[in-house]
Amino acid sequence: MTDVAPGPERPAKRSAAGCLGTGALFAIVAIIGWLIAITAYGLVVEQWEMIEVRREFSYDWAFLYAPLFAIGLATAAAFWASRRASAARLTLLIVVTGAIALLGGVLLFGLGGLI
Repeated sequence: MTDVAPGPERPAKRSAAGCLGTGALFAIVAIIGWLIAITAYGLVVEQWEMIEVRREFSYDWAFLYAPLFAIGLATAAAFWASRRASAARLTLLIVVTGAIALLGGVLLFGLGGLI
């Protein structure tokens, strides 16, 4: 005479492996992206002397712009790994638009337009 109340059954407990894997992927892509951005800045701006280097911009690049791009790419990778393709595409669109705006500002106005 004991009837179970109607409704969805309680799903089985899931492990935290997916969350840990996505978090590890986020961290790895963020670190690699940051290192790539700093290396690209060093090669393009300082080695090839494309534009006149200002010390303030190099600090901004290393500690502001490069981490923003790295975190954006890492977020897109985490969304992609967690099967949220639309969120990953939107995040990549935002990161690419920001990169185009930054590079366009450097090309059109030089470093003076960014500082």
